[in-house]
Amino acid sequence: MKDDLKALVVEDDETAQFIISRELEIIGIAYDVAGNGVEALEKLKSKTYDFVLMDINMPVQDGIDTIKWVRDLDDPYFKDLPVFAVTNYDTESHKQEIISMGMNEHIGKPPDVEELRELITKYFPG
Repeated sequence: MKDDLKALVVEDDETAQFIISRELEIIGIAYDVAGNGVEALEKLKSKTYDFVLMDINMPVQDGIDTIKWVRDLDDPYFKDLPVFAVTNYDTESHKQEIISMGMNEHIGKPPDVEELRELITKYFPG
């Protein structure tokens, strides 16, 4: 896994923000946090990230609407940016629905540090 990865954590719950942030620190990944989809879009337009961990249910703008906006932006960066849904919903049909809406992968909430490491390594093996 590359050592210089930068993530955007999009999560409204402060406890979940803390857990995900701590796990990224353990893995050695720098990150920023956005509390909702609107904040996420602002950060994505002003900085470059290697991947996004996106909650689905958030106030102001949820993860589904946010991913639609991200994928509709003209720059190819936004079309190719890996976005991983972080959600409590873990049925196979829900996972497939999330992926069909523009997410690259689904990970349970809160993610286990090893599961998160495996997912990141899958996308950034170097």
